[in-house]
Amino acid sequence: MSEPARPGAGLDRRRLLALAGGALGVGALGAPSPALSRGLSRSDPFSMAMHLHGSFSEGKASMHAHLHQAERLGVDIVWWTDHDFRQSAYGYRKAVGFDGDRELEDGKSWTWTETSAGPDLTRSTHAFVADPTSPDEPGLAMRLDATAAGGPRWSTYLLEGVAWNFTYSTSYIDTTLTLDVLGERLGPDAHLLVEIGSSYRPATAGRPAGEYRLQYRLGGGIGRWTEDSGRLGVIGIPAAGGTTWQRLRLDPCADHAALWPDTVAGDASLKYFRVGVRARNGATATAVVDRLRFHRERKTPADGSELLLSVVREYRDRYPGITQHAAAEISLVDHLNAFGGDGVLPTYTDPSLIKDESLQAQLAMVRFLHRHGAVVSINHPSPGPRGTEQLARRLVSTSGLGADVIEIGTTRSIETLIRQYDIAARNAVFLTACGTTDNHDGIDWLGEIYPRWLTGVWAGDRSVRSTCTALLAGRAWFYDPLKWSGELDLRIDGHVPMGGVLLTRHDLVDLTITATALPAGGSLELVVGRCDRAGLSALEPANRSRVVPAGQVTGGRWSTQVRRRSGVYVRAMVRTAAGAVVGFSNPVWVLPARLKGRVPVPGQRRYVDV
Repeated sequence: MSEPARPGAGLDRRRLLALAGGALGVGALGAPSPALSRGLSRSDPFSMAMHLHGSFSEGKASMHAHLHQAERLGVDIVWWTDHDFRQSAYGYRKAVGFDGDRELEDGKSWTWTETSAGPDLTRSTHAFVADPTSPDEPGLAMRLDATAAGGPRWSTYLLEGVAWNFTYSTSYIDTTLTLDVLGERLGPDAHLLVEIGSSYRPATAGRPAGEYRLQYRLGGGIGRWTEDSGRLGVIGIPAAGGTTWQRLRLDPCADHAALWPDTVAGDASLKYFRVGVRARNGATATAVVDRLRFHRERKTPADGSELLLSVVREYRDRYPGITQHAAAEISLVDHLNAFGGDGVLPTYTDPSLIKDESLQAQLAMVRFLHRHGAVVSINHPSPGPRGTEQLARRLVSTSGLGADVIEIGTTRSIETLIRQYDIAARNAVFLTACGTTDNHDGIDWLGEIYPRWLTGVWAGDRSVRSTCTALLAGRAWFYDPLKWSGELDLRIDGHVPMGGVLLTRHDLVDLTITATALPAGGSLELVVGRCDRAGLSALEPANRSRVVPAGQVTGGRWSTQVRRRSGVYVRAMVRTAAGAVVGFSNPVWVLPARLKGRVPVPGQRRYVDV
């Protein structure tokens, strides 16, 4: 597969500015008049990945892996939006007592699951015993017991600790663990293992791509070394005698830094925790484990944000062509992303981490984030049961929840969410539609499993201020980088850009669409919808479309005229030859001048004819 073209490759800056500012009569190709150029700001197209989960979330992705994908696709800006409570490890597991296959902490469960029982084991069991136990932990302990068949091949028996809602999985940048162990029968052919599964990384420093692991090994060698083509880091620890408890102190970040100094050690997830034994040559490995503790330095949302920022700073020199901004996904209400502002995140008080899915909670959170200057996005919205227009009803009745952005590019097929968005646009709900990556693995953004939408913005530069201003103004489009990676823009009468709202006395206005590098055999679709503020009594779009074959979009632009009537909005889509939507512009609204003051229009979107 050939690499997709970098967004912006089709037009240089001078030509883009000329196209954006030209007179917009049908077929016109002249210079802009001073009257039509008023309000026109200089801007460039920048591509953004707006919803990314790295090592501070629950998946196996590293920021390293995502940055590799972003560089591959020519992405200009990435927004790190790890879950807010995971950044701060709020409500996360602190202790495990090994008192049974299931135990609770703050009402949240921990269970043990067998993940590996090697084929050369003649016996592999675990049991919870009253004796022996750690002298510092009441209750039971867990005994691990495995016997190998003859032969030199190691065979392993492992159990994984599974925490409710992945509540120990986040970056191990500030985390140490302590574990009490008793090596009853260990030796050269029988080892106790404590394993931490970490993040996926691309091929680097001669190591193949894959998930990295740390394995603390008792009974074998002493020191640090790597196996599995360099992706398994082994820390050999001497075992005490068979009747002596010893407390292991595991520092995964420090060990990671020593084993893989070419990587950013803080960018690594504690994806999973496993304990077990391994044996060979007919040996039996028996050990008892007890009193697991997680020790984290972060205590507040600000601590978590600073840790994330510290990793961002380390990557800036490694990926100088990509601008990185730290943000957050607010996750204990129906999910919202917070971009920009002062960075203050909500402080929670209920360690149970029960998500409040009520509309009231989501509205209150939007208000909280706005008070702190954030641009707020409605994340992966659900359209509701087929035919109910549930999302549209909510957006219309709440003026878009008071938010600024909504993720419309969230799945492979976006027609249903487009319909809901059109109903909101018909009712003068001014939300900026964007696309999302929402990827937790970092393996391949162009794969078929996850959403792969990127968002383009027309902004003065790559800064938080400029890009957030562009989002607030609707100066954005989203696209599928596997199928298309051009630019989209709209202009009404030469000075009202995509996302703008023109209040005018004129019934006929000029429209130019900029759409570059359209797919071969594809098309540009112009959608004109009524903006008659029909309300909840008519929850359906009132649209008409015009399809323009790609070959008729000369020089990356196409012009026509649009009749205002009682109010319209205009948007554009790019389709492949097969008809799939691969690009989606934000609308521009054209409303009668008499509605000035009657339809609330955000200042950054408002244009008034004089």
